[in-house]
Amino acid sequence: MRLVADYREAIAILRDEKGFTFREIAEWLQSNFGIEADHNAIWRAYTKGASEEEAALTANDDERDEQELARG
Repeated sequence: MRLVADYREAIAILRDEKGFTFREIAEWLQSNFGIEADHNAIWRAYTKGASEEEAALTANDDERDEQELARG
């Protein structure tokens, strides 16, 4: 069984190059690979090795992206 951490490279590409939110990445992994993970697990995999400050900034950026998507 593959873990979310096994998809760190794909997560980084989807986030950094494609602009996916962590929630969208979780949905993408579920639909394409059957990986059941929520947006928090995706964020943890994405920020593994980052400083607390970098991880917090990433979380804030994702929250802003989620709000923009909700507004349409």
